[in-house]
Amino acid sequence: MMNKDINETRGDGLTLDQDHERAWRALLRAHALLIRRLDADLRECCGMTLVVYDALVQLSEAPDQQLRMSHLADSLVHSRSGLTRIVNTLEEAGWATRVLDPCDRRSWLVRLTPSGLARLEEAWHTHVGGVSRHFAAHMSASEAQTLTTAFRGIIHDLSPHEFCLDRPV
Repeated sequence: MMNKDINETRGDGLTLDQDHERAWRALLRAHALLIRRLDADLRECCGMTLVVYDALVQLSEAPDQQLRMSHLADSLVHSRSGLTRIVNTLEEAGWATRVLDPCDRRSWLVRLTPSGLARLEEAWHTHVGGVSRHFAAHMSASEAQTLTTAFRGIIHDLSPHEFCLDRPV
């Protein structure tokens, strides 16, 4: 933790009080541990990673359960790196297919298959159970509302056109 003297001697006016610094560090650590656990649960129980689960969720919520590759990359919550590998994994498992976009033959669409939707529904129970046990169990409804308000402010500040947080997990 940076001490107050270091913050004061920088001379740039940037400071972070102890409460905010502790909250920031706790968020980083809790996020890392939570993502690691949710990923491990999905791997063990469902044979998929959290990133693959995220891609299935995004496709299931898209119009006609399909997205352009670029839109899928933009919509991924957990990771947008390695999109081709993610889509290859979905295709190899039979959970999605790649088709040429009829409106723009230079673009590819990723389309959720019935098998992918069924697999997502199976994995959903594991994911929601993990979120409930490892996240929601540690706060009251009022605390959850406070976090939502804070996170919405951050999202709006950094990505004003971002979707709202009223979607299911």
